[in-house]
Amino acid sequence: MSRSTKKRLERSGAANAGPAVLSRRRGPHFVGFTLGVLALALLSPAISAESSSASTSTLAEVAVLSTSAYGKVLVVGNGKLKGFPLYAFSGDAGGRIRCGTTPATGYDLGPDVNMPLTCTGPERDLLDGVKSDDWPAFTTVGRPLAGAGVSPRLLGTVVRAGIGTQVTYAGHPLYLFDPVSKPFTPQGEGYMETVKPLAPGHGYWFLVSPTGNDAPGRATLEQGTLPNGSKVLSVVMDANVSPLNVTVYTFRSNQHRVSHCASECSLTWIPVTTSSSPLSGRNVNPRLVGAMRLSNGMEQVTYDGRPLFLYAKEKVFLTPAIHLKSAGTAGNGNGVPAPGGGAFVTILLR
Repeated sequence: MSRSTKKRLERSGAANAGPAVLSRRRGPHFVGFTLGVLALALLSPAISAESSSASTSTLAEVAVLSTSAYGKVLVVGNGKLKGFPLYAFSGDAGGRIRCGTTPATGYDLGPDVNMPLTCTGPERDLLDGVKSDDWPAFTTVGRPLAGAGVSPRLLGTVVRAGIGTQVTYAGHPLYLFDPVSKPFTPQGEGYMETVKPLAPGHGYWFLVSPTGNDAPGRATLEQGTLPNGSKVLSVVMDANVSPLNVTVYTFRSNQHRVSHCASECSLTWIPVTTSSSPLSGRNVNPRLVGAMRLSNGMEQVTYDGRPLFLYAKEKVFLTPAIHLKSAGTAGNGNGVPAPGGGAFVTILLR
């Protein structure tokens, strides 16, 4: 299935039309993405700084939006981008920011766009209709404001060269992607940017809840097909744009309902999480589907009692029409050793 309606920056010809509108498009062209890595000793929520390169003229505000599918999520609370969803990247962790400003190539935009992109850039680029940033940083001129339901303790900033003062929440840099939508249909939620032919970011994008955790919505487990024809357990990602059955893994040494993957491990192996009881698709035994509470309060999806994970370097395939194959991914994380012993493996469906 094609990733239709994928990201492209469009701007009205009227001078006072407001911010550029984002729509996503996946097509037959390859465009740029970033692998820039920034040392991040400053991601403490307590840190605040000012920068003359910030794109806004007032303090940025983070607000809370209540949604039916994702619960409460963070959005922009003021200014021209008020109501825009805010996102976090799974690769921005472990003391480093991996969504940077160095261009690289990856399958992304549609036939009318063929240009280099970076993972991020200054917020003013979005306001000015600049098309070279995939996920513009949400920036401020000083300490950001906490709207109702937002924890001031979790709000912070990090100063980034060429970007300005980016707002952080619970240590996660916050990014912009798509505009306000009614009903709320965030295009960036569950978005996959792992390895080529996708933009090689080695991670996934998620909405953010007021607790500082991801706000993933309700997970759906499906049957996925590997290149050799094997049927394996998968989870639906990018559900609002181009649903894709992405292979999931379990840790061979994990005890039932115990997840030992943390720290550096969790950069490569991202827990499959859910906001409520997971759904079961074709050939997935609903009696084996469950969830377990993590120490941070999130619910990780389990199958037959074993925690499930996404691989940050999962490979996808293109159809002859140069669209993404939706039926399954490569399963190339199968057998990859885990830190401290053991390995991650796929789950065959019968």
